[in-house]
Amino acid sequence: MIYLKHILFCCIILLAGCGGGGGESPGSGIDPRIARIDRYDALNARVLGDLSVGAIGMSVTPDDMLPATGTAEFAGFATIRVENPDTPLVLYGDANIIVGFDDHSVQGGLDRFFGTNADGDVTDYSGDIVIDGGSVGDGISLGYGGALEAAGDTLTLSGTMNGAFFGDPVSAIAAADYEPESTYNGAWVDATVIIVGETAGAP
Repeated sequence: MIYLKHILFCCIILLAGCGGGGGESPGSGIDPRIARIDRYDALNARVLGDLSVGAIGMSVTPDDMLPATGTAEFAGFATIRVENPDTPLVLYGDANIIVGFDDHSVQGGLDRFFGTNADGDVTDYSGDIVIDGGSVGDGISLGYGGALEAAGDTLTLSGTMNGAFFGDPVSAIAAADYEPESTYNGAWVDATVIIVGETAGAP
């Protein structure tokens, strides 16, 4: 995340020199995407830990401690890294996942993506990735698929993320797919998809 934040700061400096640029308020010169990365960093540290700031992270929830009934909604972030031959793409977006413990169902989506493009510039991506299946038990799996676009470039992704629940009671999830089926402008590329989320009411 430090890499993308550095690029965002550089873009802001360039835009400020041109007298333009977005912001949290008109003319502020502050890109709101930096605040989103800060929130994602804090969430990642709470759930998975970050030794650089002394954050231990949460313990994995044992399967026998998972709820037997009810649903839980997890909100957080998704990050995607694409090994584009010229310039790797690094994207971040929002993640919203609903888990049904009684029927072991999983649904949700990933959207509002932004990140680098093939030129190394930071841009917003349209489109979304749908969580269209999965299972609960022995961790969690999430089937997904979708397409993201920016300035005529198209990234497609599909596969299954596998991960775990965290906390007692359950208060977070994290999952990853290190070998998704992915293309960039029609060419097959290697990629990684990771999500981290917390239940409503978490810090």
